[in-house]
Amino acid sequence: MRIKYLPNLFNLQRLTRLRRDFNQPFKALLACSGIFSGTYKLAAKDGSVLTVTGHDRPLWQTYFKPEKCDVRITDGMFRVTPSDHRLPAYSIPPGHNGLTFMPSRWNDAAANIPIINNLQQSEKSIFSQHGEDGVIEALLKNIPIKHNYLVEFGAHDGINMSNSRYLIKEKNWSAFLIEGDKRFYATLSNLYQGYSRVKTQETFITPENIDDLFTQAGVPEDFDLMSIDIDSIDYHVWEGLNKFTPKIVIVEYNSTVPADVEYIVDRNDAIKLSGTSKEGASLLAYEKLAIRKGYQLIYTELSGSNAFFIHESCKQYFTDVDWSQLNTDSLYQSPQFGVLAGGKAVNGRGYA
Repeated sequence: MRIKYLPNLFNLQRLTRLRRDFNQPFKALLACSGIFSGTYKLAAKDGSVLTVTGHDRPLWQTYFKPEKCDVRITDGMFRVTPSDHRLPAYSIPPGHNGLTFMPSRWNDAAANIPIINNLQQSEKSIFSQHGEDGVIEALLKNIPIKHNYLVEFGAHDGINMSNSRYLIKEKNWSAFLIEGDKRFYATLSNLYQGYSRVKTQETFITPENIDDLFTQAGVPEDFDLMSIDIDSIDYHVWEGLNKFTPKIVIVEYNSTVPADVEYIVDRNDAIKLSGTSKEGASLLAYEKLAIRKGYQLIYTELSGSNAFFIHESCKQYFTDVDWSQLNTDSLYQSPQFGVLAGGKAVNGRGYA
């Protein structure tokens, strides 16, 4: 029993709110109070059953205090409707720690484009965070692999939220992994100690040092995959890469910025604004950079987190693709991922 949550049992405002959605509001009040752990089956007034656990506290917090989005109970799930009507509503099954499990394609027409539909069906996460493992695997079925070599920065601890682990562990790829946080790097370094085909380095990557770091590590100039996720100067770092042309590039874009806005965080403010609605760069900005560097936008995940680009030289391996259909207008996805940040955001980055 968690004594500190006892006041939640005597909250009339909460009880009144629960009466709207549940046949047994007192049982629902106990389930969402946080006093007891375990699983509760709650009969909703729409005829469905909501099976909740202690992992659902962030959703309940938003349910009772809808500051940035409204949460209702529909079809046995939490139905989240952002206050910003430009963002789509979505459903979250209970018991998943507030992760969005049913995102939808922002542009309905895009879902009917064969290459988008194929990659969408391919999304899966083994070690990656938002389906990257499956999309990478699907792209590599079309693109000839020359070196079986990837570069990832920041590589985190090498396992959680990793875009490299699956290829290294299951496909025997070689890699150069960069992580600037010494805490994560310690785990990363230990993980690959003794792996002759994997090099790790603890450093901060910049537009000025990226070419030199790759050269010193022996990265092939036309290596196969590059994943960028440093939550700060990502755009500027890719812009600074000149001596190397990876076949596939994955970047995390700021999906709170609308599709028609070109936004790039000022380099001097990038670290300070990390984790806010002003971080990174918009999808349109990345697309324009990609075009200048000889790349084609090919996919964005349903979650609205990552964008995938392929080098122009790889387009020949995709048959019957109308490349004019693949652009920011068709592929932009708004944020459809993450914990609700205590009711103050519609995703897990703390956007307020």
